Amino acid sequence: MGGVPPGPVRPRSWDLPQRAAAAQLDQREPAWFISYGVGSRRFLAIASWHTSPLLVEATTVHELRELMRDAELEAALSPARVPVRAR
Repeated sequence: MGGVPPGPVRPRSWDLPQRAAAAQLDQREPAWFISYGVGSRRFLAIASWHTSPLLVEATTVHELRELMRDAELEAALSPARVPVRAR
């Protein structure tokens, strides 16, 4: 029979240490939304302050934090922008 598993399929939790590291970093970084993509196997950070859309991604939490600091510095040094407001 096509499309039917031969037996019960048990749910799996993938990359638990990476997902836990992303959740911990998310708690420590209130200006960012941090996540781990199980499919991409990459850490993602989305800025939550008034800026043009800003997303950084990396393969490790350490690399992600460095990229976040670089993005914050770049945003602080760039000319002021008018924030976009949601309707």
